[in-house]
Formats: sequence, structure tokens, C-alpha cells
Amino acid sequence: MLALLSLLASCGKPAQSTAPLPQWAYVWQREWSPAVAAAIRQAAPKLGGFVVLGAEIAWKDGKPRVLRPPVDWAVLRETGRPIGIAMRIDPFAESATLRDERTRLFSKTAMSLVDDARQHGVVCAEFQVDYDCAKKRLAEYRAWLAPLRDVVKPTRLVITALPSWLDESEAGRLFAAADAFVMQVHSVPTRNEGEHVALCDAERARRWVSQAAKSGRPFSVALPTYSALVGYDADGHSLGMATDGVQPKWPPGTRIVEFDSDADDEARLVADWRAGHPAAMERIAWYRLPVEGKRNWRWPTFSAVIEGRSPQHRLEIFTGDGNPADVSLVNLGEAEERLDVTVLIRWDGPAPLAAEALRGWGVSQTEHEARFTRTDATTPRLLPDGRREIGWLRFAERPALRAEIVR
Repeated sequence: MLALLSLLASCGKPAQSTAPLPQWAYVWQREWSPAVAAAIRQAAPKLGGFVVLGAEIAWKDGKPRVLRPPVDWAVLRETGRPIGIAMRIDPFAESATLRDERTRLFSKTAMSLVDDARQHGVVCAEFQVDYDCAKKRLAEYRAWLAPLRDVVKPTRLVITALPSWLDESEAGRLFAAADAFVMQVHSVPTRNEGEHVALCDAERARRWVSQAAKSGRPFSVALPTYSALVGYDADGHSLGMATDGVQPKWPPGTRIVEFDSDADDEARLVADWRAGHPAAMERIAWYRLPVEGKRNWRWPTFSAVIEGRSPQHRLEIFTGDGNPADVSLVNLGEAEERLDVTVLIRWDGPAPLAAEALRGWGVSQTEHEARFTRTDATTPRLLPDGRREIGWLRFAERPALRAEIVR
């Protein structure tokens, strides 16, 4: 009886594993710069492999436009790590008359990418299709995915998957049409409904991973390292998103919300999955590899998280040695710091002759205290090793200063 009860309790529960869990990263660049190459070289010793954006297929007036980023195959080859190639396909209107033409385009592009890598001395470890298919069209997706799988053989075919697919009856058949899938547990809401401003909700991610494991197919989990600015109109509808470069020119009245990747939450996910994870879970895939100058974590943050530990937080105040005393915030930790803080400077003796706050800050003072606070609606971030000057104090004779950060 006990054996029967044990069997019933485990029925439907995916097998678990404590085997090592490799971690890969996406190199999702449309332009390759020295900073991209530097990031790859820095990360290679700690990662199991990379997936590079090889092509993006977009549509204009129903016609395809294929973008091929100038991939630096040499730096990828130097890593000695397995390399996957991704083909991003933007959503398109299904048309029976164009179905065969599109299937041929997808296959031709895939073959070209695999051949291009081979000619540069890089063996394609896997070919990924990144297509955010509407959940009611999964059967159509599977129909044109099957011939693509035949085209790339013996390279294995991997598809990215959305959590919204998991409850669809067609999802299992779609996953079976590929060799593996990548569960994307990060997203930006299309409507502003006042929810938490993190791109990845840790509890939802755990539930989706457990649900994905029930498919019985090999899968990876994609976690984010980036942040995004999203503009919403008065009705809460998205007006666009910026993840890199210059912020868009939003219409007047746009509400701008910043969605970020919570390093502490994701570090706990990594630690938990390294201790035990579904047997079908092959790896963690980071979207995307942190690159200097982009809206993503910096290397100290990423390095800590992939080890499964929360990045160290160490925001400090420096007041210099001179008179006037320059007041600065310095980030000596591993994580970005939001500067939604108040800085208190105290002293014994006469009040300063003058005090000034720099742009974005205000200063108020009493006889023995100066208080620097944010005046802008936006909350800037201070990167690891970063410094932000916020103001100064001038005394007739400089006293010893005591500084405190209040959140």
C-alpha cells in the first residue's frame, strides 16, 4: 500500500536532477563593436556557449527583408565554446498563397547561416528559430517548422517558446517538431496595469519551468539581463519600447515606465536550479550577454548572478578633502544602484557659508546638517565603479564631516 501511495504521489511529477546546469548567453547584436568582442572574451571562461543572432526577417507590405548582422566569427571561434545561430522572424500575416515561398525563404536563410559559420571555421552546435507565434496559430507554425528541421540536420533545431503557449493543446506537438525549446520567462507588458516593474517574476518563472518540464521535451530557460523603457498612453497602451540607444521621442503625456532585471531574484533562481532542476532542463540561457554601453547589467553583476549569489551592494558617500567639500555617491559594489536616496551630511560647529546641489538634486540645511535629495521625477542608476557628484558645501573652516545614506 505504501508503495502504491508513493507511486500515485509521484505520478505526473517531472523527474528531477542535480546534474551540472550549463549557462549560455545570447549575443543579440545588430551591430558588432569592439565592446561586443570584449564582452565575449570576458564571459567565455564562465559560460558553456553562445547563441548569436545570425539573421532577422522582417516584413514590409507583405514582403520580406532579411537583415544579416556582421557577425565576428573569429572572436566566436577563439572562445572554443559551442556556438548556436538564431534566426529571428517577426510576426507576419498567414497567407496560403505565400506559404511555400516563406518556407523556402526560411530554409534558404537557415542553410546560408549554417554554411557561413562553417566557412569561418565555426561548427553550428544548434540552430534556433525565434518566432513569437500567436498561440492560436501554433499548428501553422509546426507545419513550416518541420521542413526547416530537415534542412538543418544534423544540426539540432531549437525554438523559443512563450509561457502563453503552455496551456495550448498544440504546444506538445510543436515542441516535438523541434529537438528542444527555450522557455522565455521574461517579457514587457503591452498594457500598463501597475504590476511589478521587473521583466522576470521569479515565482511565475518557477511555475512555467515546472509546466514546461511536463512536456517531456528537452528545454532551456531564458533569463534577462537587460532593462527597457516603455511608453504608455493615457489608456495604458504601449507606445513603444527602448532597450538600447537613444530614448524615443514620446508624445506629450506619455507615461514612461522602466522595466528591469532583478539581479537578486535571478541569482536565487540560479542557485535553486543548480541545486535541483527538472531532468529535461538542459541549461540557463541569458538574454543577453552584457555589453558595455547597452541597457543591461555590467560584468560584476552578471558574474555574481551566474554563480548563484546576489551581487554585493555597496553605495558610499565621498566628501573629498578640500573646501568646498564636494559630495559624491560612489558605487563600490557589484550591482547597479538606484539613486532614490537622501544623502545626509552632518558636522559640529558653524553652518557652511554656502551649499549647492547639482542638476537633479536639491539641498536643504540646518545649523548642523545638510540634506541632499532628488528633485527629478526620474531615478538614475549608478553602475558598478561609477561616481555621481551631487553637490558641495563651503565652510569658513572645514570641520570633520559625517555622511549617511537614507533610503
